[in-house]
Amino acid sequence: MDSTGGTPHSGEFSDLARRDRAGAVAAAWLESGRIPHAVLICGAEGIGKRRFAFAWAQALLCTGNGPSACNRCPSCRKVSSLMHPDLHIAVPLAPRRGKQRLELADLRESVVEYVHGAGAALPSNSNIAVEHLRQLQRELAFAPTESPRKVGLIFAAERMHPAGANSLLKLLEEPPARAVVALVSAAPERLLPTVLSRCQRMILSSLDVATLRAQLEREGVSGERLELAVRMGAGSLQQAKEVAAGAFDGTRQLVESFLSGGSEQRDEVYWSVLEELGGDRGQLERFLQVCDLYLRDLFLLAHGRDESVVQVDRRPYLENLLEKIDAARAALEIDRAAETLRHNASPQLVLTDLWRVLRRGGPALVPPPDPSLARVRRW
Repeated sequence: MDSTGGTPHSGEFSDLARRDRAGAVAAAWLESGRIPHAVLICGAEGIGKRRFAFAWAQALLCTGNGPSACNRCPSCRKVSSLMHPDLHIAVPLAPRRGKQRLELADLRESVVEYVHGAGAALPSNSNIAVEHLRQLQRELAFAPTESPRKVGLIFAAERMHPAGANSLLKLLEEPPARAVVALVSAAPERLLPTVLSRCQRMILSSLDVATLRAQLEREGVSGERLELAVRMGAGSLQQAKEVAAGAFDGTRQLVESFLSGGSEQRDEVYWSVLEELGGDRGQLERFLQVCDLYLRDLFLLAHGRDESVVQVDRRPYLENLLEKIDAARAALEIDRAAETLRHNASPQLVLTDLWRVLRRGGPALVPPPDPSLARVRRW
């Protein structure tokens, strides 16, 4: 399930309703019986969207007497085990070679792997294939077999193949009786406007600091690592857990090497970092995210905002770097870089522009000692 845990447990939906405005809205729909036929569950990465989507599906499919899931009936138990015949799920999958069609048994295995592998990064070339969306639409067209409704969940909906997203419009415009579709996305701006306009939005809020801290403490995280995880988590329990587990440590070391090398005009560091990133767009995006945190910390230190610094365990390094980098200008360059990447610009060019800012001008970038590094694998 999502970063906040497994499938829904007893009282889960009422807990969500108390925590988040989206939960309160969903609870009101269930109470009134006026259920939208299409909803979009959105919010930042790692804040519990998958968990929320399953709680929503469980409540819709429950055969108990109340408006929310009872967590006791066979229907609720089947949703929790992903075995409910009226629940249909589409997820992004990496392109398959040598096998044109994905059998239903394979698709179910992929869904289980996706759900229970929550937090694992999706391959950059994964998408929701047209055939899977059409299969979901065919299933929703049939009458429910065990519950009052049929429910379709589409996770990472922004990864729908364009043809599949267009095919979904018919389902959203003319929904079958007693069918509800929920799209789940951390990037709704990437969805077709025609799809967005047909969905009621449920926007989940980022988790507050107290919730993040309490959850990490329950898992045994403490001291400086706890403080770092809470601050770098930025409202995402998934990211906070990754920080606590050391998943960002390698990226942080690479960022520090890059910032120091740039401030000292050591161009061999640029080529070394470029090779280390290896042409992986996802790694570059994480690298730029961490760069942004460091540069903003420098800006905060320069303006006496020590209490807001994120990299709490790297204060000596930051203070040493403070006089060497124009943090304000570099932070603006990071923002520009993120926007440029969203428009599919070359990540290598983005990194080069940032390096030039760190170098504060100076002579032209020195070519690498190994000419092959200038032709890094295609991004």
